[in-house]
Amino acid sequence: MSRERLQAVRDELARQGVQAFLVPRGDEYQNEYVPAADERLAWLTGFTGSAGMAVVGAEHAALFVDGRYTLQAQQQLGDQPIDQENLDNSVIADWLCAQLKDGQSLGYDPRLHTEPGLALLKKRLGERDIALRPLEQNPIDAVWSDRPATPCGPARPHPHTFTGEHSKDKRERIAALLADKRADALWLPNPEVCAWLFNIRGSDVPHLPVALASALLYRDGSATLYLAEEAVSEALIEHLNSDVDIVSDKDALFTAAKRHHVSKVWVDPRITNCWTLQQLRALDIELLQEPDPITAAKACKNAVELAGSRAAHERDGAALCEFLAELPDAVAAGAPDNSFGELEAVQLLRAKREQREGFADDSFDSISGYGPNGAIVHYRVNRESSLPLQPEGIYLIDSGAQYPDGTTDVTRTVALGDFPAHARDHFTRVLKGHIGIATLRFPKGTCGEQIDAFARKSLWDAGLDYAHGTGHGVGSFLSVHEGPQRIGKVSSGVALQPGMILSNEPGFYLTGQYGIRIENLIFVKESEPHHGFLEFEELTLAPIERKLIDADLLTEQEKDWLNNYHQRVRETLMPLVNEKTQAWLQEATQPIG
Repeated sequence: MSRERLQAVRDELARQGVQAFLVPRGDEYQNEYVPAADERLAWLTGFTGSAGMAVVGAEHAALFVDGRYTLQAQQQLGDQPIDQENLDNSVIADWLCAQLKDGQSLGYDPRLHTEPGLALLKKRLGERDIALRPLEQNPIDAVWSDRPATPCGPARPHPHTFTGEHSKDKRERIAALLADKRADALWLPNPEVCAWLFNIRGSDVPHLPVALASALLYRDGSATLYLAEEAVSEALIEHLNSDVDIVSDKDALFTAAKRHHVSKVWVDPRITNCWTLQQLRALDIELLQEPDPITAAKACKNAVELAGSRAAHERDGAALCEFLAELPDAVAAGAPDNSFGELEAVQLLRAKREQREGFADDSFDSISGYGPNGAIVHYRVNRESSLPLQPEGIYLIDSGAQYPDGTTDVTRTVALGDFPAHARDHFTRVLKGHIGIATLRFPKGTCGEQIDAFARKSLWDAGLDYAHGTGHGVGSFLSVHEGPQRIGKVSSGVALQPGMILSNEPGFYLTGQYGIRIENLIFVKESEPHHGFLEFEELTLAPIERKLIDADLLTEQEKDWLNNYHQRVRETLMPLVNEKTQAWLQEATQPIG
């Protein structure tokens, strides 16, 4: 099927007069998770990861993925005539320069790319007299005969009891920044910033509770909001009031800009697609190209949002513990006929979460990896790949949920029975790194890249490492991967601030044997003992696998942290779980001496 699709795209490229075409993972809003209608990369290559880029040339094609997806891409590409390369703009440029000749053209869909994202390609290809050419019609859309319709579900008001701040107050707060910048309007390029500013949620994107939207916010706090006509209800109109004009045609946003006499727009080029910038420039509107202020504002949760996240994590922790308590019996019962596998484990965990108040959706597709599949960092189980779980070896489950009061993301590594002796050393080194972040106290102004090494030191001491970041930001009933904050080797330049929620997830992966990851969500708060310093507080509540710990590798301080954490998990969750789980929880949280 992929060969036929590749040929159909190549025929369309020839019709449009370009010799190659870029196929990104994102949609026009630069979403990480995209509706089925925008799964162009998966349609073309079969690769279903959340990050990647393909290039289709007249004779050759390539898929570019990062270290998280190396093994997954190999499996999903199979024997297709598609090269696999590292996801890096310089690598993509090298590949294109080797495939294209001087004077030829690389086509791209301007709705799916940002100008900064294309800058290096434009420079490198320009040196070879290879043109970057925006196409009016996406070649894949032209040949994708059964492409799903773009979703347009209802946009719902998100109550003040969860947001802690009314939309009008948010709009006035952000609009005040426009005056300081002498800008007439702020461009809101994606559903997440719209969801936060207008206190609305939806269900247009898998695992991301948003309605597809974009908007303009004006200096007086009023706004023009694009939503599909089917998304708008009387309740929504009443919620937004007359200060927000809702339009159902994206072109109406640009018409509104002229009607409001907008001459200067604040726009973040990193998250705004090329097509939008072209439309604004065509209206002779000056562009103030600076980081979007809403992204930074929504990263710092207020007291109501943090309280909601604590409550959501208590319910989610109870669901996860009931799953973990039942897992050994489910594995034992299914072992004789291989009837309980990675996929059934995901279904069991989902069923436990569905019993909890407010559960809306998984926050991402669960990573359920047994044995060698656990070593695939972002493995996504399906019926064909699902391995049967046996009462031996190591199982990794990375999952999360969306609740109206909070978003969760937690990873636990479980010993199902006997396991390789060296796994205990690997697990304990990952745990030491996890504790290193959890217990860290750091001065204000510190960025995530400055603390990343605390998570890796014990692994580095043994000549080991992991090929992913240590922590990502998390939204409040929004994206489980939220910027701008992060913890990782790559520089972000973003200082950690009170109210930011991040993951803490060091890991280790032994190809062909097992994967290990320990992930909790934490939030940044003021350090009471030391003025001018910050520290973290745990949100996630779930036991850490004691069977995999080599206590001799832990310091007394690390043991104290683990025992105190387990005591809090036990005391908080014991009233929320069933009798079977209470007994399991009592055992799973026993102190380590």
